[in-house]
Amino acid sequence: MRVSIPFDQRVFRDFRLFVVAALIENQGRSLYLPVIIDSGASYLTVRPDVFEQLGVAPIRETPLVTASERAVAPLGRVDRVTVGDRCLAVNVEMISIPLPEDLPAEGLLGASFLRHFLVSMDYEKGKLVFTTR
Repeated sequence: MRVSIPFDQRVFRDFRLFVVAALIENQGRSLYLPVIIDSGASYLTVRPDVFEQLGVAPIRETPLVTASERAVAPLGRVDRVTVGDRCLAVNVEMISIPLPEDLPAEGLLGASFLRHFLVSMDYEKGKLVFTTR
């Protein structure tokens, strides 16, 4: 299956970031969040309040290397993550860390989701193309 998903053109123009809406579901709770496609991030990454709102139970602490430091973060798993209306992954690992307040999104969509797809960017059409493996 191949799905084209538009990304936020304004954010791309202003910040050169690909932002899409993701539906994150866990234990009967769900949130739609704008997330940055981040192929350099190992995990779906959200702020601590989102982790709490979704009722995510930490499995363990995991080490990370960010652009500015080494840290550890709670790692949990959510039931489902959907981008667009058909790009779905289940049992997705997610971490919780404080993110900059001025970030033009609520999280990062990293490899724990992206690894389920081949992803390409169509800059001219303003779309991300997800192809299932």
